[in-house]
Amino acid sequence: MLKHLSITNYAIIENLELEINKGFTVITGETGAGKSILLGALSLILGQRADNSVLNNKQKKCIVEGEFTFNKEDYINFFKENDLDFEPSNILRREISENGKSRAFINDTPVSLAILKELTSQLIDIHSQHQVLEIQDNRFQINVIDAFAELDHEVFSYANKFNNYSENLKRLNLLIETANNKNSAIDYITFQVKEIEDLALKPNEKENIQAELEIIVNAEEIKSTLESTSNLLIHSEQNLLANLKNVTKSFDKINHCSEDYKAIYDRLTSVIIELEDIASDVDKINNDFDFNPENLTYLNDRLSKIFSLEQKHNLTNTAEILELLENLKSQLLDSSSYEERILEQKNLIHQQKEELTLIANKISKKRKESFQKLIKNIISNLNQLGMADATFIINHQKLSELSITGIDKIDFLFSSNKGVEPKPLNKAASGGELSRLMLTIKSILAKNKNLATIIFDEIDSGVSGDIADKMAVIMKKISTNIQVIAITHLPQVAAKGETHIKIYKENVNGITKTFLTELTKNERIDELAKMLSGKKLSTAAIENAKVLLENDDLK
Repeated sequence: MLKHLSITNYAIIENLELEINKGFTVITGETGAGKSILLGALSLILGQRADNSVLNNKQKKCIVEGEFTFNKEDYINFFKENDLDFEPSNILRREISENGKSRAFINDTPVSLAILKELTSQLIDIHSQHQVLEIQDNRFQINVIDAFAELDHEVFSYANKFNNYSENLKRLNLLIETANNKNSAIDYITFQVKEIEDLALKPNEKENIQAELEIIVNAEEIKSTLESTSNLLIHSEQNLLANLKNVTKSFDKINHCSEDYKAIYDRLTSVIIELEDIASDVDKINNDFDFNPENLTYLNDRLSKIFSLEQKHNLTNTAEILELLENLKSQLLDSSSYEERILEQKNLIHQQKEELTLIANKISKKRKESFQKLIKNIISNLNQLGMADATFIINHQKLSELSITGIDKIDFLFSSNKGVEPKPLNKAASGGELSRLMLTIKSILAKNKNLATIIFDEIDSGVSGDIADKMAVIMKKISTNIQVIAITHLPQVAAKGETHIKIYKENVNGITKTFLTELTKNERIDELAKMLSGKKLSTAAIENAKVLLENDDLK
């Protein structure tokens, strides 16, 4: 369960600490107080993407941290596989820096968003009023059946195999396409190989040519510099070395008089040795320096051909051209084995399809076996929610081809009125009916899925009165097994909470900030009364609020 939530510098939340109890927690507040912002912050530790637009203060980073407790046995494999330390209380943290960079942590160990999301998807299920429409989606409907029939692991394994099968189909089609065009392709590859081989490139040739051209272009300046340096150092009448040697001889005569003179003498001697070495190198380079201006045309022509190849193949250096040559040669060798490879690929795909068909049929059988029990549970819950005449049917068709979910096409058909033919949900159910149906499904799946926390974000939208009260009863029943947090605008739901948290905003020094507080019993009465009658409290509203709190049982 989620024990503690800490939010710093997110939207209008400067700093917020939320302790959350087990059981049924309700969160209420006026429109715009920050309920959706609270969920937005929570979504960060669920692995949702974000940038620095969420920062309240653009000069500081945003930090969202959640403390979770859960059974070690249920998650120990995840922690071992990802080399993470398991703690009695596990801290999940997300940071968004001033420049928008995101970091995620599990127990202070940096992890990828994918790993964070993999863990939190098993811990928390957030259901908002906008997600009610998901129930109309066939993929969602088949996921409901798989969760109810406890087929998640089998379907996940099947999906991985199907993805591999799909990739092999793509490879086969590519092989066939390549084989069909192999004559023209081979001709073109042969031409490319000849074009590169005719150039007879040497490793690093382009770089060497560029260096040689640099010398040729600057040849006069180089020669002049070498000769003037040589003359200055040793060959002119008043050359530097001769003068330095004369100075050194003078200091040689007096170096016994003082350590300072001796030190200067030693340094002069070292300088002469170094300059003689330099002069020798300069002379050698100068004597060896020779260039043929006619090479300029040859080198420019060769460099132009290399550049042309690089541009043609989108390459940047000689090494990449030589690597391309080897790859092209390999393709020529491979081209002769297309038919054999196509046959091997077809055999592999045939084997995979047979295996997938077998698995898909087993999954389909188990799905169909779960239909009646699921329908019975859904109808029972809908009856409790004031839909005594509701009809719910699972329409099943077998697909002619394998899909990522198997060989089943599932449609939920629904009717809320007696004598009316059930139709697909997008044609038969109102918003309020969809909310009740979704709550029914969530309550059933909560018993089957190993979730620690479920969050309902105004799932009661579109209902009121007795129906709202019955929806609250179902949410409270769910909370006997797992932690339930409900963000609600209905007093009937708020009254059923074991813990009641109010979220509100205030203007602090001209800045709007969000706060929250856990309400006492008397504060709950006032809050419920406001939800019943508005900001102005009436005696009748207060009495009604007291009655709601007194009847917060599961009846």
